[in-house]
Amino acid sequence: MARKLLSRTLTAMICVFALGACGSVPRAAPGYSVHDFGPLGTASARPPALPIRNTEVVSAPWLASTSMHYRLMYAQPTRRQVFVESRWAAQPGQLFELAVKRTLKANDSTPTASGCRLRVELDEFAQVFASERESSGVLEARVFLLAPRSDQLVASRSFSLARPAPSANAAGGVAALREGVEQFNRELLGWLDALAGEGAGPRGRCGT
Repeated sequence: MARKLLSRTLTAMICVFALGACGSVPRAAPGYSVHDFGPLGTASARPPALPIRNTEVVSAPWLASTSMHYRLMYAQPTRRQVFVESRWAAQPGQLFELAVKRTLKANDSTPTASGCRLRVELDEFAQVFASERESSGVLEARVFLLAPRSDQLVASRSFSLARPAPSANAAGGVAALREGVEQFNRELLGWLDALAGEGAGPRGRCGT
């Protein structure tokens, strides 16, 4: 009788431990969608009037992940939040750098042996909600044109762009930020062309 009681007790204890072990197994992370910019428009893509030897994008520390950021300006304007079920395919700065390089090197198969260096500091890349239904993709960056063989500043400009999102969700933010990247590329080319037209200043310092 005592053996039977002991056996039942051991069996019950094993079941309890087994259930506890099952409960401690971490649940699988929910599935999430991965986004990049997709095919960008190439109508305005072309080499700039000023020769650019190298392009580098440096992101702010808060953008050093694949998280997709948003901000509720109408409720918590100082809080930076991320979408749980959506991610970038790479860090925003890496995707942005690739898009800028493709625009500046479009249809140019000859590597540039000389030219200025382009440094872009990406300060903001997020979806900003003015209300529950209205949001925009916000891109803020500072661009520095540096001399070919030094960090001497040739010219600089700040960009602050906002494009309306077609929907108040992560997909709408992706579409708006994609448009923001295209607008940035167009304005960047226009700025470089204007610098090239200033005469021997920037053009001469960039090695032409």
